[in-house]
Amino acid sequence: MKDTESHARGASPDRPSPDRPPSTATPRVRVVHDPTQATLLLDARRRAHLAPFLGRAATVGEAAAASGAKPNTVLKRVRRLRDAGLLEVVATEPRRGRPRHRYRAVADVFFVPFEAGAADDLDAALAEREAWVARLLRRSVVRARSEAIGTWGTRIYRDARGRVQVQMAVRPDADVDPIDPEGPAVLSAWREDLMLDYPDAKALQRDLVALLERYEAKRGAQRYVLHLGLAPVAAEDAS
Repeated sequence: MKDTESHARGASPDRPSPDRPPSTATPRVRVVHDPTQATLLLDARRRAHLAPFLGRAATVGEAAAASGAKPNTVLKRVRRLRDAGLLEVVATEPRRGRPRHRYRAVADVFFVPFEAGAADDLDAALAEREAWVARLLRRSVVRARSEAIGTWGTRIYRDARGRVQVQMAVRPDADVDPIDPEGPAVLSAWREDLMLDYPDAKALQRDLVALLERYEAKRGAQRYVLHLGLAPVAAEDAS
């Protein structure tokens, strides 16, 4: 089955990306069925190579400057994406020597149906999608904490509320303070036994989304990786 391309219709997304205003132009949408294209789009590292050209045109030099990669490296990536049918030349600028090409993704929105990927089920598909960024988060947390406090251990105990706690600690009687004003801006927290009624869970969901959007709008000097998650635990997964 061939890829299909159309123009988006209907309502715009509820929450447009904060780093660009909603466009008045109708975006080009492509539903991807080609396995090679699906693999490139679902792989976080390779998808990042397409990012400078998604929804806008750029030269190899501009993409290299934005990503910090060498122009020759970006050129190889561009050729791979072009050969896969994900990039196209939209303008050619004459200059001394070889002309300079401006590239753009062949669509402004790509949709990859589950069946186009290699995963056996939706659980595996989500795991594959999140695997790279999950590893990045773990490595970054370990590096920042190691630089700040050295080695640590795990402290397991019941707190004053009667809940079993599993905390990173520097010794048996002292947890690491996650909001130490002199420490790194690092947090890796899981709560598998959070007991909420549905209205409270929805309120927490809204609060987390609003908090994320508030900080997404900032443009600071340091890049951070962040993961937020919330889901009801099914009875068969509760043990």
